[in-house]
Amino acid sequence: MTENRTAFFARLEPMLAPSDLLDIQLAYTLAKFGHRSQRRKELGPDGKPVRYFEHPRRVALTLIDEVKIIEPGLIISALLHDCPEDTRDVTPGIIEHCFGSKVATTVKVLSKTPKEGYLERFNSCTLWWPYIVKGCDRLDNNRTLPGTSREFRAKQVAETREKYFPLFDRMMHLVPIKHRDRAAWLRDAVRRETERQATLLECDT
Repeated sequence: MTENRTAFFARLEPMLAPSDLLDIQLAYTLAKFGHRSQRRKELGPDGKPVRYFEHPRRVALTLIDEVKIIEPGLIISALLHDCPEDTRDVTPGIIEHCFGSKVATTVKVLSKTPKEGYLERFNSCTLWWPYIVKGCDRLDNNRTLPGTSREFRAKQVAETREKYFPLFDRMMHLVPIKHRDRAAWLRDAVRRETERQATLLECDT
């Protein structure tokens, strides 16, 4: 099935209240608008760069379909996670006004603005939401490495191993018990995909 707005919300409609669905629809629209002119490094089937919005939508879908945590605020955070860093229009203030302080805080923790001190800020956060979204984000980024330059792939693999493996280990101490099995699945999926990409790199030498 081709992924689009209708398919995205069809999976959520049976599980969420109408007001939650409206909030997610607003976040979906804001993310699509904010990233409207941007493209990814990854290439689509046509050999052209993929529009950027496909990434935050896939991050949200990873959360919903694979991690299986159906939490409206987390889904909204996944859709908006790159907006403060990469868009001009969707600011933390707008996010807080529309979705509240918990979503705004999650998105701010995920934002590399400024880049200096990013991991230190992240590691000082005791809210578990940013760790889950970051895991989905990193998993999608690693899955879409094929087709990018060897240098970029090597950088992503090294960064994930050195910086994010410890972050996802910390995640396990923060996630509520009821979600711990799913968080462990996410942590291990990131590790497996990172090592798979590392093996592909070795085959390129």
